[in-house]
Amino acid sequence: MRRLAGAVFGGFAVLAAAEACARAEAPTGGPVDNMPPYVIETVPDTFATVEPGLREIRFCFSERISERPRDGRLNDAVIVSPSTGEVRVRHGRECLTVELEEGLAPDLVYRITLRPVVRDMFDNSLRDPFDLVVSTGAEIVPNVVAGMVEDRITGDATPSVRIEARFPHGEDTLTHWNFSDDGGVFSLRYVPAGPCELRGWQDQNRNGDVDESEPQSSFIPCDLPEPPDTALEILTLIQPDTTAPRLIRIDVEDSVTLRIEFDDYIEPTIPVGTIRGTVTVAEYDDSIFAERDVGTGEAQEEVEDTAGAGDVVEVAEDPEEAVEAGDQEAGQEAEQEAVEEPPPPPGHTVRIRIFQEHGYRAWLAFREDSIARVDSIAREREDSIARAEAAQAGDSAAPGEEVGEPARPAGEEPPPPDPELETGLDPGEDPDSADGPAIPTTLSGLRLPTRTLVGVLDEGLVAGIPYELVVEGVTNIAGMEDGGGVDTLSWEPPPEEEEAVEGGETELADDTTTVDDTTTVPPDTVTPPDTVTPPDTVTPPDTNRVAPRATGDRAAHPLLTASTAPSLAYRVAGTARPTAHLRRRRAHRPPLTSHARAP
Repeated sequence: MRRLAGAVFGGFAVLAAAEACARAEAPTGGPVDNMPPYVIETVPDTFATVEPGLREIRFCFSERISERPRDGRLNDAVIVSPSTGEVRVRHGRECLTVELEEGLAPDLVYRITLRPVVRDMFDNSLRDPFDLVVSTGAEIVPNVVAGMVEDRITGDATPSVRIEARFPHGEDTLTHWNFSDDGGVFSLRYVPAGPCELRGWQDQNRNGDVDESEPQSSFIPCDLPEPPDTALEILTLIQPDTTAPRLIRIDVEDSVTLRIEFDDYIEPTIPVGTIRGTVTVAEYDDSIFAERDVGTGEAQEEVEDTAGAGDVVEVAEDPEEAVEAGDQEAGQEAEQEAVEEPPPPPGHTVRIRIFQEHGYRAWLAFREDSIARVDSIAREREDSIARAEAAQAGDSAAPGEEVGEPARPAGEEPPPPDPELETGLDPGEDPDSADGPAIPTTLSGLRLPTRTLVGVLDEGLVAGIPYELVVEGVTNIAGMEDGGGVDTLSWEPPPEEEEAVEGGETELADDTTTVDDTTTVPPDTVTPPDTVTPPDTVTPPDTNRVAPRATGDRAAHPLLTASTAPSLAYRVAGTARPTAHLRRRRAHRPPLTSHARAP
């Protein structure tokens, strides 16, 4: 029995050991392998001339390689250019065998590329692509078609894009192809000389065909007239689209500026004036403005009712104060006139100019520059008139005028400035002004597109009134034309911001009005010993030293008589007479609280 049990347990131990040996595990111990694999042998050799119909090519590496590439399938790790049909890749311990279903055609140069997705057992990939070039009879000439791939929306370089160059070959077409690297750079080496067509697309499903949903570029011509030669091109990828852009939202930035958003990116190179817009006042209820008028009238009646016959009307003594009061009344009258102005009727049209983002920024910069030029011209006119008047008055040299400069007659106006410099060009006619702000572009110099247009109105929107905007003539970056849309909008003025008051206190403006202190000291008040007025500082009772000021147009305050002057001098004995604003502050000193001690 014991022998049987030992045999059974021994069998289990053998099976466990066999299973452990069969399990694939990374070797333990030893130095870590950080070296990428590299090709040590190819069959056939590079730049060799081979017989047409060759169906098998082999790559051998410096170490054992994995059967799983870093990206995609093993068949996608090898590129045979020009295309020869289906390609299969068979994995060996230290070699990869490429099988060509149709074989190599005669009188051609082939480039077989190992992409840097092949890796070893320690996850180290090929550092760079490896090219094997062979010929089936044609001369090997180092012609190159190279360039970069960019994204039309962001302008960034785009990696992993399939590039194809088509060359005429008798009655057929040869297609050389490759992928862009991580930096968006591509190269097709040892291609035929002559004209070609170049394009690229993101082969997302790796079927080798261009699908409608995949970002792609259009065909662009390229040419290699004199071998060896190099053609450099930039391909721009655009997401295909079959619908025209449509308006989806309007944001009212202020009373004269609208931001119009679309569902597609708008082509920034379409001519100025192609996009058209119309703003029209929509139907609205007149009761809105009737309520506003009624509210204004009631408020005015309330103000008038509060002013009775017995109210005292304050009159400014200072002429400057009277002028300020008149300015305030004029401002109030202007506000009342603005309120009473009738609103635009339904159907009223407001002219609008529509810009793209880059054109709007350039227009703002051009407008600021035009205003600055107009101001400088106006200053020059004033200086010219001043110099002419000074010269007529007999001055030898007017300020700012060089000696010997001929003076302009007094009645002669300076020559008018150039109208183009004074008024500027028509806004929107020169969106690409060199003096404008820098406009972001792609690698090839194309402006980056946006989905927003900017509308500038010739007159401000009226608050609370609905408007209707119609936009036409919009084209997206895919070339779909006749886009646009209709939407309604209204503008509400922002709320007025109140000035922040720190600590709950209101900041008072400096008061320049002299307020005199007419308070007299009761006769029973005892003067402290240290505040007794010296005999030589007693104010004579017949002098009015406490009068606020002696001016020719204003008499002394009636309460400041000779009888009150000694009492005031008695209060401030031994000290200098305080100024008017200090006396005003002392007069408005708050009373003692219940916690204050009585004298």
